[in-house]
Amino acid sequence: MEEQEVTKLDFDELLRSNRDYQSACDKKVSQALTTARANWEREHEADGDRLRQAMERELEGRQVAVAEALQQRGLDARFAPWITGETEEDSALRVEQFTSLFQAALSQAVAGRMRGDSAPRAPEQPETLTKDTLKGMSAREINRNWEQVSGLLRDYR
Repeated sequence: MEEQEVTKLDFDELLRSNRDYQSACDKKVSQALTTARANWEREHEADGDRLRQAMERELEGRQVAVAEALQQRGLDARFAPWITGETEEDSALRVEQFTSLFQAALSQAVAGRMRGDSAPRAPEQPETLTKDTLKGMSAREINRNWEQVSGLLRDYR
């Protein structure tokens, strides 16, 4: 009896020996690549969405802080979206710069509308009246400062 020698082919030799096997393997690999790419793109898109949402929340937080800083300086909070920077430090610097520029522009506009070239002087604050300063005041000065004088007299009763 003759024994047949069975030779085992490795995978590459098997594919080279039969074109149908090669074609079927190529289809399976192509399908696997297509599925892997679709999964990767879906995960990449989800990661991008999460990152965008986190960045939007951070930006909104910085805008709220900028709006509060503007309001503390007596400015409109609606400027916040245009002033907000990439970081908290950048935003704080922009608020300071904007405040300076805005005040300078406001002063210039007011000065331009006044008769003279300079802005109006700040009103003088009357000095606080005391019993001793009241004694040295004339009747005209007392009348001009009557609210303070009457308050002072009420306090001494």
